[in-house]
Amino acid sequence: MMNVHIARWSDVQDLEADCNPDDRQYRYRILAEGDSWFSIGGFPGSNLLFPLRLPRPAILVSLAQPGDTIRRMSSIASNHRLRQALSASHGYRWHAILLSGGGNDLIDDMHRIILRPRGRPEHPADYCDEAALQATLADVERGYRRIVQRRDRVDSSCRGKPILTHTYDFVTPRNAPARFLGLPAQGPWLYPALRKARIPRRLWNDISDYLLGRLAERIRGLARGPDRLPAFHVVNTLDTLVPAELGTTRESNDWMNEIHPNAEGYAKLTKIGRWLTRLLTA
Repeated sequence: MMNVHIARWSDVQDLEADCNPDDRQYRYRILAEGDSWFSIGGFPGSNLLFPLRLPRPAILVSLAQPGDTIRRMSSIASNHRLRQALSASHGYRWHAILLSGGGNDLIDDMHRIILRPRGRPEHPADYCDEAALQATLADVERGYRRIVQRRDRVDSSCRGKPILTHTYDFVTPRNAPARFLGLPAQGPWLYPALRKARIPRRLWNDISDYLLGRLAERIRGLARGPDRLPAFHVVNTLDTLVPAELGTTRESNDWMNEIHPNAEGYAKLTKIGRWLTRLLTA
């Protein structure tokens, strides 16, 4: 298996060395759009793309940005980079598209979803506003559907090519922000909403697992059933990593901070590379 040459869209536009997707040295051209699990050139320094290995030389061009939501990614009117990358006139003939999205949509809406409990309920669903959660999940689904529709337009550079996404993993809500030069820079993300709602700490993991499970179920549903999306594939990455210890504030087990795996954690998610290999060689 070979290393994948990873570049940013700006590197391609600036004609950086070895960043031309049409270069004959590359057998496969892959486009990645998403959030911090796919972003490069920022922090955290690790991501899900770096451990990828493929059987033939490949270039992977990333549009991903930390904190991005599937809502924004799918808004082609404002996401001009994705619109350009998928266009037959300005883009490239991608062999596959990787997507990482939905996690930040859920995080952004946590203040609406998490409820201050009445009495002493024990089920995680009792701490969640079901209508607010359903609205967020519907937004995530619409976002994915819009991107698939854009891929399959008549003026697309990659009509019908496979899209591959993932389901994240179970996180431990904790006061563990992303750090830069040792100082807190972003986050934490789930921890503030649970604290503000005065939810007992012993229930934090159950509630977080419930919400991420619901998100994964919605994303996986896009690849199943009579209304499934064409050439759309979902890797179930739930329950792959060792959860961080509750109450820790820095790196713990497979997690760099509250919502980002460390390098060892991302390396455990190599099943995505195996899925991608099957799709490219089918």
